[in-house]
Amino acid sequence: MKVSIIGVGTVGRSIVTGIAKLKNYEIFLSSGSYERLKSWNNGRYNIFQSNYENAKNGDIIILSVKPSNAVKILEEIKDVANGKVIISVMAGITINLINKYLDKSPVIRVMPNIPMLVQKSVNAFCYYNLDDENKKIVLEILSSFGTPVEIKEDYIDAVTGLSGSGPGFISVMIDAMISAGVRLGIPKDTAKYLTLETFIGTASLIRELKISPSDLRDEVMTPGGTTVAGLYYLEKGNIRTAIADAVEGAYKKSEDFSKNYK
Repeated sequence: MKVSIIGVGTVGRSIVTGIAKLKNYEIFLSSGSYERLKSWNNGRYNIFQSNYENAKNGDIIILSVKPSNAVKILEEIKDVANGKVIISVMAGITINLINKYLDKSPVIRVMPNIPMLVQKSVNAFCYYNLDDENKKIVLEILSSFGTPVEIKEDYIDAVTGLSGSGPGFISVMIDAMISAGVRLGIPKDTAKYLTLETFIGTASLIRELKISPSDLRDEVMTPGGTTVAGLYYLEKGNIRTAIADAVEGAYKKSEDFSKNYK
């Protein structure tokens, strides 16, 4: 299977790293700066100065460019890409817009998140005109750098606010807990390790035991204990409202952004 990736910035490189672990995939690349691409590539994959020539080679084309360049790229490749499987990780770019240029193509729209840098992305995806055989291939590709989650396109702006922007919100919580640990006298490296392992362990516990976060909270929250004392201050600080507002704010920004690319 031949995969052409157009756009090899941070996101594109993460996708390349994932696909490179799969068997029977040949990778073709093009990017805005050929010299930078050549330096990074170091002879590992097939590279092109032209997006047109790159797209001509692929059975599957992955578009990983800035949304502002989407129309330019679609115009450039439409004569050789139409009918091929198109996977887009371009934020805000709708399936409808891509289909205006590639009306014979199955189109998959993906919203990954930043843990894709370590192949741990949550890859929310929706699609149009995708048959079962090609869907298996798409799932294999998305699984190479994270976990695919199928959604309706109507939800993609909300997903952008939740899992797309979520790592930024979680980072603030992690940073706050590390700082609190340091303030209480714990060495910073130890506070960081304890906090990260607590986040990872808690998420794993909820997922593996299939319990609700509120049930876990109640298990930890013994009457008159330390956790309930701490939770009092979280609730006093309206942490639930702050987090909900952050997700909703990111959603509204994504929704506004998407309106420009219908």
